[in-house]
Amino acid sequence: MTPVLPRPGAVDRVQPQQQARQRRLLCVYQHAPTPGAPGIYRHRRYFAELVQRGWQVDLVSTPRNYMTGDVPPAYRGLAFRTERIEGIAHHWVWTPGGIHRSRGARVANYAGFVSAAAVRAVALPRPDVVLVSSPPLPVATLGPFLARRFGCPWLLEVRDIWPESAASVGWLQSEGSAYQLLERLAHSVTRRARAVIVPTPGLAPLVRVHGAREICVLPGIVRARHPDPERRTRTRASLGIDDDQCVFLYLGAIGVANGLDLLLEAVASLPDDVPARIVVAGDGSARRTFADAVAAKGLNRITLLPPVDQDGVADLLSSADVGLHLLRPDPVFGSALPTKALEYLGAGLPFVTTVPGLPAEVAVASGGAAVSSAAELTDEIVAWCEFTTDERQARGLTALNYGVNNFGLEANVSRLEGLLAMILGQESQSPS
Repeated sequence: MTPVLPRPGAVDRVQPQQQARQRRLLCVYQHAPTPGAPGIYRHRRYFAELVQRGWQVDLVSTPRNYMTGDVPPAYRGLAFRTERIEGIAHHWVWTPGGIHRSRGARVANYAGFVSAAAVRAVALPRPDVVLVSSPPLPVATLGPFLARRFGCPWLLEVRDIWPESAASVGWLQSEGSAYQLLERLAHSVTRRARAVIVPTPGLAPLVRVHGAREICVLPGIVRARHPDPERRTRTRASLGIDDDQCVFLYLGAIGVANGLDLLLEAVASLPDDVPARIVVAGDGSARRTFADAVAAKGLNRITLLPPVDQDGVADLLSSADVGLHLLRPDPVFGSALPTKALEYLGAGLPFVTTVPGLPAEVAVASGGAAVSSAAELTDEIVAWCEFTTDERQARGLTALNYGVNNFGLEANVSRLEGLLAMILGQESQSPS
């Protein structure tokens, strides 16, 4: 039950020619982004590399974007659509909308995806192994269902621990019947999975409490982005940002769990002569509340943008000097390292976090900082604005090197391939 930690060389790479035949992986992951859409591309990077190594990969997802709740025009009105992206067979299924409108709408969205994904997945060629990614937690029920349907082993990925995370942001009451029902479900599916994959080591003890038998840590991928002075200048000019301003970037969801009220308080306390600019790009259930507060307080240092596509992400990362990782204080969040933090590192951006635990450890080790209050965040913004350009660039190089050395693609995909080989080897040796 010892987790496989993300260190280079922990698992030997399995070459395609070592396999008796081409292997097939079926993954069900609700919120894979459509091409160019804002979102987390971690799975696509892993699976595209597996395809390069000789695997066939089917990925069942919905084209409905989690942050915006929208479906791109090319995918609207279709119950199913299949396309190949970077060698991966993406199977898109329709789901109900309104995911940020109400809890009832979100539950309907989850239930709709489970039903549609099951119908689509059972019609696909038989996989050698099934991987189901959670949250949302109901998706995890497809693991044992598809394993029985295809007669193969299944793995559970836990990107965020449920129902504990839902209780931490007030969506559920830990004494309530809904929480207890979801807790029993989480423990049941975790115990039945052949192995559990988590994106950070801090989640390992939490899924162990849920009953995980084997745990493997597969973090997000840091993709190095080389400095692009022309893009930086162009993007800053389009946002009306002066050359001497220090830009702090928040990229991602704007929801009840993200704690952007602390950012509002910190910015409101900045002295007038501090050359700071804060760019916030994203969407979510708390976006309107955040926008109203920015306007009401007259915080003209804050630029609020809608979610951006991958080119837009690259533009914003190139324009920034520091990343912001903001979440409400809760022990659950201390065990996870969101993909946005890895995006910052890949772009050579040190980041400031409000989350103790693993995020704080990584932020400090990579040249950034950890704060616990609005006053500390104000002080940190002031300190960064006082750094020289050379000092900021040196911190940026530290962040990039840390990210590549600890979260590079090759070693981590080799770890995934090694886990799959181990599971399939155990399957072939078990009595029929």
